[in-house]
Amino acid sequence: MLNGKAVDAIKLFEEMVDNQIYPNLTTFTGLLTAFNHSGLVEEGCQCFSSMKDHGLVPSNDHYGIMIDLLGRAGRLEEAYKLIKNMPMQPNVGVWGALFLASSLHNNVEFGEIAAQYCFKLEPDTIAYKSLLANIYASFGRWDDSRRLRWEEFDQVSWV
Repeated sequence: MLNGKAVDAIKLFEEMVDNQIYPNLTTFTGLLTAFNHSGLVEEGCQCFSSMKDHGLVPSNDHYGIMIDLLGRAGRLEEAYKLIKNMPMQPNVGVWGALFLASSLHNNVEFGEIAAQYCFKLEPDTIAYKSLLANIYASFGRWDDSRRLRWEEFDQVSWV
């Protein structure tokens, strides 16, 4: 069963197309977000693919929503492949979505990959170290977790 917001989004989209009001990037952001919040993975994937049918190139924001959608569903391998096939450089929002999904599903492999990109793109954001430390701790990798916690501690200004 579809979530009410997703149903509303689909109906509005269909009405737009029927009335020859062509969707733009913002339209697809709203649709993908509705599918994401409703957990409708297949519908979201179809919607994302249909952007090309409308002559639109997905932005980092659209990819970030898709990574979040796939990641929440535990489809981390698919999310990672989508990132690797992006026609532009993924931003921290895209890598952050994979990182959060890796934490949600306790996946060290993709967590480490995403963390490295997040560290590189936003080196001053302590939260990334904390998140990776938590992933390590969930696997009993206490030395790795402790090392990151100390790095966090050293990064905090005491002034």
